Formats: sequence, structure tokens, C-alpha cells
Amino acid sequence: MIHRPGAWREGARQVWLPTASEMAQFDRHVLESGATVERALIECAGRELAHRVQHHFPSGTVSAVAGSGHNGADALVAARTLSGWGRTVRAFLATDRKPDADVLQGWDLPLEPAAGLNDAPPTEGVVLDGILGTGLKGPARAHEAGLIRRLAELGLPIVAVDGPSGADLDSGAVPGACVRADLTVSFGWPKLGLLRFPAREYAGAVEAVEIGFPPPHTPFGARAITGRWVKELLSPRPADAHKARAGYLTIVAGQKGMAGAAVLAARSAIRGGAGIVRSVSDPANREILQAAVPGAVFTGWDDPDRVADAVDWSHALAIGPGLGRDDAGLGLVASILERRGELPAVVDADGLSVWQGRTGELADLLSERDVITPHPGELARLLDTRVEEIVADPPERVREAARRFGCVVVLKGAPSFVASGEGPLLVTTVGGSALAAGGSGDVLTGLIGALLATGMTGESAAACGLFLSGLAAELGSHPAGHAAEDTPDRIPVVRHEIGQLANHGDGSVIFASASPAKPGGGLLP
Repeated sequence: MIHRPGAWREGARQVWLPTASEMAQFDRHVLESGATVERALIECAGRELAHRVQHHFPSGTVSAVAGSGHNGADALVAARTLSGWGRTVRAFLATDRKPDADVLQGWDLPLEPAAGLNDAPPTEGVVLDGILGTGLKGPARAHEAGLIRRLAELGLPIVAVDGPSGADLDSGAVPGACVRADLTVSFGWPKLGLLRFPAREYAGAVEAVEIGFPPPHTPFGARAITGRWVKELLSPRPADAHKARAGYLTIVAGQKGMAGAAVLAARSAIRGGAGIVRSVSDPANREILQAAVPGAVFTGWDDPDRVADAVDWSHALAIGPGLGRDDAGLGLVASILERRGELPAVVDADGLSVWQGRTGELADLLSERDVITPHPGELARLLDTRVEEIVADPPERVREAARRFGCVVVLKGAPSFVASGEGPLLVTTVGGSALAAGGSGDVLTGLIGALLATGMTGESAAACGLFLSGLAAELGSHPAGHAAEDTPDRIPVVRHEIGQLANHGDGSVIFASASPAKPGGGLLP
């Protein structure tokens, strides 16, 4: 098992997340343009793979299982390189096709048939999975599926070459037998499917290495939200800062009995840097909110004039947590969005659900400066579709929502996606299961609202809010459970840690494992 605490600190500022299909098209373009040659890419990929294997698994036999595609060639180059460095190496061919001569470059590397995995299997060391390529669609064929099952039976740690064999690196689907890797070494950039479940569970830790590709000639469809990019967006407060320059935020949240949602949003906003927070809530929540968040100013929503004053006073609005889904909630949200003029707003939870069946009216009240943050169920209601349709293709559905509502859309999940206009999707790389706790969405809403109040664009506020809240939750998570109310107090710590990042990474991109892996892994039944 590979443990990479603090993996978010490594890597580059801009990390693209191409699908396998996009990467294949880019690869063809690069070769046809003459920017590089295929042989050079395979050589660089194999050598970088060898370096990662040597770093993580410095002793024992290296057993490469190579198919007929590029991933198989990469695995053989890595095996040849490691042999040259003095490692004991075995190479098993998962195909009847012999590798091209330039892959081995004259080195005497004995090639064993795949049957050797049964007749004389490796019993120690590490296995390189180069069985299938990244263009797989549908389940692995019987021969490859049998090899995948055999690798699982060996009980040895596995390094996947570009992606675990059996996973669809466009969609993240695992339609049949799939290698469960401890480490995936991805070439050029991580493939988007590696960050989507269930493939994410099979990839282990993901490390992307540079192998000589030129910059993309056109942007890929998605990019990662990275620590170094977030650092650039989070401007430190100037020495002469005062509360007005830090931003005024009004949070509209918390019907009677739902004061907790308003508390979480307000605490998060204050910890996220808002200069002053005003909580517009049910009058029954006054005592709770003033005791739990004494730094926030309370306004009962039963007083229209005071609510109007709060909106006019603000630099941004956060609307929805625990608001209730009755007609009164709908009227309150509509009146505030109509009054706010050019103020940016983040709308979440009940602030979205109250519009079911009237989503055209909501679209008329939103603009490109706004952010909505639905989970799959809420987005299904907004798009008048089934949750299964959202879960089946989150990238396309979040893009559809951004087009329909004309604003920034955050589709919360694992991972979360941010869509804005026609630009690339932004995808989260931290948080994971630590965010699977009631109230996490309320924390995110307050934090995005605070960032909007400082003058950030909707897209930047959404991306930074996801990264800060995800990392803050991750730092305090425990297998026994995690409480959302613990997250706000960690936000300043996380922000400080991000501010300490060097301007440049070490050339590799690392995403920590989605879940603890067992050497040799398992299979989809």
C-alpha cells in the first residue's frame, strides 16, 4: 500500500484531465505534426515508469505483464531499464505478438508466456500491469480477464501502466474484471476516468509524469483544482485591511428546527475570511445563532425592511441551507434575488429545491456571476430528470445545467465538478469520503459566499471553496466518522498551508489513494 499524506502539495499549477479519447486524439495530432515520434514517447514513458517503481518498490523482483499495445511496450521498456539498473526482472507476454525490436534495444530480457504466471508465478516483489490499453470499452475479453484474475491471486503489489487494466478511462466505469492497483503511473496527464468512481478505487495512488508531450493545441475538457492554482487565487489580506474590504456577506438560511445549517454556513463564512456576516433566519433561531456564532449579526426574516437592508448592505449573498421548501421559502428566495441587483449569490440546498417545477423562473433570476451547488438529487430536480441520469454522466449533466441556468454550477460528489460557460470543467482532487457527512454542503455554501464577498468570480470562488473545504475535512477525517462542524475551524489552517506552497512542484502530479488498497487487490464480481 502506498501512503501519500500531503499529496496535494506536489505537482504543477495547471493539470489537465483529458479523457482517454481526448488523449488518444491528442497523441495522434502530436505524431502527425512531427512534434515528437512514437518511439521517443514509449522510451520516456518506460523510463519514468521505472523511476516510479524504483522509488516506491526499491527491492524484490519486478514482474512485467505486457499486452500488445503501447502500455505493454511501456512496461517492457521499464523492465528493460530496471534490469539495466541491476534489478531482477521477469517479463510475461499477454499476447502472441512479439514486441518490436527497438523496445528491448538488444538487451537480453527473457520473455515468458503468460502461462508462466500459473506454472512458475512470482512470489515476491512488484507486478507491472501493462495488459490492456487506455482505450478499453466494455469488459475485458476472456483471455485478458483471466490474467487480471491471476494478478489478484498473486497477492503482490501492482503498479498499473497509465490505468488499471479493465477500467474505462473516459467514464470511470469498471464493466468487468479489473486490476486493483496500489499505484497508477499516468503519462502526460491523469486521465479523467481515474478520478471517477468506481475506477478511482481500482487506481490506488495516481502519479502522472511528464514524458515529452507538447502543450495541448486546444484545451482539454477538464482540469484539476490544484493547490498551486488555488494559492494564486487566494490573495492574502493587506496589512491595512479592515472588515469592509474583507467583504460583507448575508446568509439566508435556517427555518425553525434547522438552525444547525445556518450555524455551519455562518461559521464557515467567518473562517473563510468574510469581514462581517449577517444571518437572515427564522426568528426562532435567534438565540441559537447568536450563541453559536457570536461574530454574526442576526436578522429575523419576518421583518421585510430589515431583510431588504441586509441585502442592500452586502457584497454577496449565500442562500438556501435549511431554508425549507414551502411557498414562504420560495417567496423569500425570489424576493431577495430580485432585489439584489448586481450582487453575486451562491444558492444551495432548499434555495434550489423550492424551484422544482418552476426552474425557468430560477434561470431568469440567475446570471453568470452566480453559483449554484446542487448534489445529484437536487440537480435531477432542476433538470427534470432521474438521479441515475445525473450519476451516469456528471460531466455532461453539469455542463447542461450551466448552459440552462447561465451561471456557475457545482455538482457535488466524488469528485465534484464545476462548470462555467464553455471553458473546461474544474474537478476536485481532495475531500473524498471525508465530505460524506451531513452539513458539508452548508459549510461549502458559507465558504463560497465569503469568497464571493471578497470579489472573486463565481468560478474561482467555487473552485477555492471546494478545495479549502475538502482539504479541511480530509485533514480531520477518521475512519470512525467525521463531523461537518469540525471543518470550519480548520479552514484558516488549510489556507495557511496553501500559502506556504512553493511556486513550482517536482514535475510529477500526485493524487492520494481513494481508499486503502490491499496488495493484489480484488475484482469486480
